[in-house]
Amino acid sequence: MQDKLTRGFFAGILGGLAANIWSLFSGAIGFTKLRFVDWSSIIIFAHTPPFTLGETAWAFFAQLLYTGILGILFVYLISKATTRNLLFKGWIFGEAIWFFTYALTTLFKVEGTIPIALTTAISDFISASLFGLVQARAIQMLPYRDDALSRMVAAPAMKFFKNKETKGDSKKNDDDSENK
Repeated sequence: MQDKLTRGFFAGILGGLAANIWSLFSGAIGFTKLRFVDWSSIIIFAHTPPFTLGETAWAFFAQLLYTGILGILFVYLISKATTRNLLFKGWIFGEAIWFFTYALTTLFKVEGTIPIALTTAISDFISASLFGLVQARAIQMLPYRDDALSRMVAAPAMKFFKNKETKGDSKKNDDDSENK
C-alpha cells in the first residue's frame, strides 16, 4: 500500500467483513435479532425490519464503506502512538465504536435499535471485537511502502570534483565554443 489512508481503508473493510460474517451467522442461528446489516438499514432507510434484498445489499455495501472509514481513523490514531500492542489497541477501538453506536442510538431513541436484548448486545460485542482485531492484524500484514518524501533529510550538496582530464577538456570545449 502506498499510504496510510489506503491501508487503513482496506484494513477497515476486512475488519467489517469479519464482523459481518459473525453477525450474519449469529442472526442465522437465532442468537441475535438485530444483525449489523440491520443496524445500517435502520439508519439509512429510517424504518424497522423487514428489509428488501436490495435494501439489505445497499446497507451492507454502505456499512463496509463505513468500516473502511473507521479503518482510516484507526490508522491515523495509531500513527500518533506506538504500534506496540496493536491487537489490543484494535480491540479497544472496536469496542469504543460499539459503545458509541449504542450510546447514539439510545440517546436519539432510534426506533428498531432499542431496547436491545442481552443476546444481541453480546453478539454485537463479539462482532466489534472481531472488527477491531481483524482490522489491527490487517494493518500489520498489509504491505506498506513509506513515502520517499517523508524520509528525505536536508543534507549539504556535494561539491563538484574536477580531475585533471575533465579540467583540461572543459577548458578546450569552452575555447572551441568561443571560436565558433
